[in-house]
Amino acid sequence: MPSGLAQLDWLAHRSGAPALLPNISWVIAVPDGLTDEAVGGAVSALLLRHEILRTSFDADDDGRPRQNVYEDVVAVIPLLEDEDAQRVFTEAPFDIASEPPIRFARTPAGDLVLVVAHLAADGLGSWILFSDLTELLAARAQQRPERLSAKVPQPIDWALHERDRGRARAESAVRYWNSALTDFPVTVLPVSRGEPGADVVRAALESPAAIRALARLNESLNATPASIFTAAAYLALALQFGHDRLSLCLTWAYREFPATRELVAAVMRDMPLLVDLRGEPSFSDVLRRLQKAVLVAGRHMSFDVLEFHESAGRTEAERGGFLPGPESISLILDGVDWPAARAGSDPRDLLADSRVSAYRTNESWDVCNLYLGAETIEGRLHIEARFDASVMDERDSLRLVRLIEAILVEAATSGDLTFADARSLAAEPWRPDGRWARAGGAWVDLDFLAGRLREHPAVREAGVHDEQGRVTAHVSADLQPWELRDFLLSTDNGRTAVLSPHHFVVTRTDGETVEGSGVDRPMLSPSSAAQRALRYAVAEANDLDELSMAATYLTAGGRLHLAPRVLSLLRERGFEGLTVAELRRPTSLTALAGRLRPRRQRPNRPPAGQVSIERERNNV
Repeated sequence: MPSGLAQLDWLAHRSGAPALLPNISWVIAVPDGLTDEAVGGAVSALLLRHEILRTSFDADDDGRPRQNVYEDVVAVIPLLEDEDAQRVFTEAPFDIASEPPIRFARTPAGDLVLVVAHLAADGLGSWILFSDLTELLAARAQQRPERLSAKVPQPIDWALHERDRGRARAESAVRYWNSALTDFPVTVLPVSRGEPGADVVRAALESPAAIRALARLNESLNATPASIFTAAAYLALALQFGHDRLSLCLTWAYREFPATRELVAAVMRDMPLLVDLRGEPSFSDVLRRLQKAVLVAGRHMSFDVLEFHESAGRTEAERGGFLPGPESISLILDGVDWPAARAGSDPRDLLADSRVSAYRTNESWDVCNLYLGAETIEGRLHIEARFDASVMDERDSLRLVRLIEAILVEAATSGDLTFADARSLAAEPWRPDGRWARAGGAWVDLDFLAGRLREHPAVREAGVHDEQGRVTAHVSADLQPWELRDFLLSTDNGRTAVLSPHHFVVTRTDGETVEGSGVDRPMLSPSSAAQRALRYAVAEANDLDELSMAATYLTAGGRLHLAPRVLSLLRERGFEGLTVAELRRPTSLTALAGRLRPRRQRPNRPPAGQVSIERERNNV
C-alpha cells in the first residue's frame, strides 16, 4: 500500500489498540423500485472496481505491512432494525488482518449504509466510493450503462510506482526532515500543565467577506486560494502567540493528478510546512515564503512514514521536547466560481454578515493540540480553530478565527498588509505573564516544570529559572540529570507538548553537585521482572545485542513496524499495558517498564465485518 498515515493506523490494529481514526460511513439513497438483487449487484460491482475493498492487511515475515488483494469477495447486506443498531454497525472495529475493510447494510427506510475503515480510505477516497455506488445504483434503476471511467488506479499500482522511485530518495527525505525540524518550535501553543482527556474548544466562523477577499487576492497576488488562506493562518498564529518561526502539518490527500484522481485508498499524509517569519514580513512576503516552503516540502515527501517517525523520535529524545497531539491545517477550497466571487462590494461591507460560534467537544477523533481548517460552503468561507482546552479557552479560538478573517479582508482591500498593520489587527494576543521562558523554540511555564519535577518521589525541592536565555532546573535529589529529563519527558500531558530544561543542577544529600543536560544516558541493566521482560521483548523483536534500559525504544534501535511484535512477546511473558504510541515517545525503557502490569485473559472479540473472502489474488 502507498506509505502514508495509514501505516500508523495499521500499527494500532496490529497491536490490538483501537483505530487512530473512526470509521467513515455514508448513507446512500436507493432509487425507488430497485430490487434487493439489483442493490446487491451494485455493491458487487463496487467491490470489483476497487481493489482496496477486497483487501486485508497483515504483516510479512519481516513484520512490515502487507496488503493482500482477493479476486472475489461476498458482501452480506443485513437489515438494521433501528438507529442504535446502525450506530453499533458503523462504529464496530474491523479485523483488518482477516477481512476486507468495508461492510454494507440497509436501513428500515431502505437506504444503503456503507462503512469503510479509515485505514483503507481517507475522506476523498470515501467520497469516490459514495459517488461510484450512487451511480451504480442509478444505472440499474434507469436500466442504462454505468457512467464511470473504464480504468481505475489501484493502490498496489501506486505502491509499486512509489517503490520505483528508489530507496535513496526516501532516505534523503528522512535526512532532510530530521535536520529541518530541529530548528523549529516543538509546538505553536504555550506549554503548561495539560489534562489527559481534556475537552477541545472550537470556534467556527462563516464569512462571506473572507471568500470575497480570497477571490480578490487570488487575482491580485496570482496565488491559489489555499496558499493565500494558509499564509493568513500562519501570520495570525505568529501574531497571536509571539513566534517568528512556525511549523504546522498540512494534511493532504497525497494524490498526483490526473493519474490518481480516482484512487480509493488512505493516502493522507502530513506535510510539515516550515515557514520562517523573521524580519516582520508583509503579507505578500509571508505568502512567498509559504509557497517556497510548500515546494521544498513537496520535494521531500517520498519518505516511509514509519521511518520518518523513527527519525523524529530520536530527534525528540535529543532535543528534549515531544508533542503528543498534532498541530495541523486542512483545506477544502473547491466548488467556487472565483471570478464571480470577486464581483460586488468591498469585502469589509460583508463583515457584519459573518456568523461565529464557540463550543466544546470531546470525541475520539479530537486528537489535535491545534487544528485549523477552512472549507467553502454555499458562497461562504467556513474557518475553524480547535485548541486543547487545558491550555486555551473559547476566547482564544474566537480571536484566532477573527484575526484570520481580518488579515484576509484588510490585505484584499489594500492590496497587501505590512506586519505592523497586521499586528494592529490582533486585539488581544496571548503573551506570557508570570514566569515563562522559551525552550525548544516554544513558550513554557517554568512553574509547571518545577511543579512536575517536585512530583518525582526522590525530589526534595526543585526550581526552574531562565538564566540568560537558558532554562535551568535546580533540583535537590539523589538523581542524575538524565533521570530528571526522562521523568519530564515521560509526563502524560494530554495533547499538549512536554519539554525539558536546557540544563540541570542537581544537589545530592552528600553535598555533591551534578550538572548536565541529561541528553547522555548511561548503560543500564534491568532490575525488575517487568524491566527484564521489556528488555527481552525489545531485543528479541529487533535482533539487538546491546540494550540500555536508560535508552528510549527508538534510540535503542527499535523499529516501529516491529512494535506489535514487542507487545506480543510481552504478553507471552505475562505483561501488558503498553501501546505503540508509548513506544514512539522519548521515554526510557525503564519508565516504560513501570507502566507494565500482569496480563489478564480476555474473551476473543467476534468479527464485525459483513464482507467475506473467497479467493486470494496477490499481495504487496
